[in-house]
Amino acid sequence: MIRRSLFLQIYALIIASLAIAAVILVTLTGMGRFDQRDPLRAQLGQVMGLLLSPEDQPENVQRAVRRVARVFHADISVYDATGRLVASSGEHLPYNTVPTEPEGFRSGTRTYVLNTDHNMRVIMHLRSPFRNPRRNIAFIIVVIAAAVGAAAYPVARYLTRRLTNLRDGMEIWSRGALSTRVAVEGRDEIAEAAKTFNMAADRIEQLITAQKSLLANASHELRSPLARLRMATEMYEEAPSDTLKDEILKNLAELDELVEEILIMSRLESKQDEAAHEPLELVSLVAEEGAHFNADISGEPVIIRGNAKLVRRLVRNLFQNAARHGRPPFEAHISLRANTVSLIIRDHGDGISEAERERIFEPFYRPAGRAESSGGWGIGLALVRQIAKAHGGTVRYQDQQDGGAGFVVEFPVA
Repeated sequence: MIRRSLFLQIYALIIASLAIAAVILVTLTGMGRFDQRDPLRAQLGQVMGLLLSPEDQPENVQRAVRRVARVFHADISVYDATGRLVASSGEHLPYNTVPTEPEGFRSGTRTYVLNTDHNMRVIMHLRSPFRNPRRNIAFIIVVIAAAVGAAAYPVARYLTRRLTNLRDGMEIWSRGALSTRVAVEGRDEIAEAAKTFNMAADRIEQLITAQKSLLANASHELRSPLARLRMATEMYEEAPSDTLKDEILKNLAELDELVEEILIMSRLESKQDEAAHEPLELVSLVAEEGAHFNADISGEPVIIRGNAKLVRRLVRNLFQNAARHGRPPFEAHISLRANTVSLIIRDHGDGISEAERERIFEPFYRPAGRAESSGGWGIGLALVRQIAKAHGGTVRYQDQQDGGAGFVVEFPVA
């Protein structure tokens, strides 16, 4: 796709305007409207010098004078070097006639006195008004301005119309209509600006929608541990016991973990956490987290680059998910294929139905028919996907051949 630059459009408009002006000037010059010299004084003297030669017969000179007089609508008298009248046409003009310029120029008529190369004196008086040559300049300027304006108007109108549409769309969007998008027309900078605005509007709308959904779901999920915590606290005040104390601590830990995951999710959504920081040895990191779940760890040592805290959270969430929804034993295997590091964490539970294998990565997804006390998937797997994406990786569910559920996370090798 060839992108038409706005600069090139403006530059082409200038070049086209100059070309139009040049054509007009050439045309008018050919029509004789751009001669800023005095046509009689600059050219007639040479013409008369060629026509009025002393060697010509008097009748030839007379005919030449009459022809010139008819062309210029003038009275002409021609004298030789001795002051003798050689030829004339129209009203007789004395030898000592005085030129009337510049007064004649202002009044619209002129009387010229011209001397030829043969020492002949030509006196000419124009009978019709003489055209002011400065009017030619004004006429040409007006024509050029009109032509340039006519050529520039459609282009300028086209550009400003698209800018106006872009501005109107942004104003509507800024008033809260986040679904507003602007039309992309052309392939220049204005079209690129419209595309950029649409992409930014899409991203912001997705972020706001995700934040609203996250807030609504988090508010719902927080009610259960808060209700249990309140009930356990009231019961503990009436009859303290270690069982109630443990229940209170458990609910506090659940609240703390949920709030922390929400904060991490928000930072990842807004790109506040940088993923690639340091080289990480994945096998040892998985082994440390798997030790809390008596997991069997296998695989070859590989190095990835990332944020150690986020990668630990990813591994911990997968083990917690296996412990919550599956059955032991839990296993983790790390392998290297080409430039991809694969981490598989599996359990020996009942697995996940095919219809729910993508939805379990949605924040706070709860399968239909499951009671609130049974719990859903919360935000854990959604956070796993976000962390993997922030590290340039992916995560997916995978059925195991001998039963159970498995999650495959793939990272680029360092």
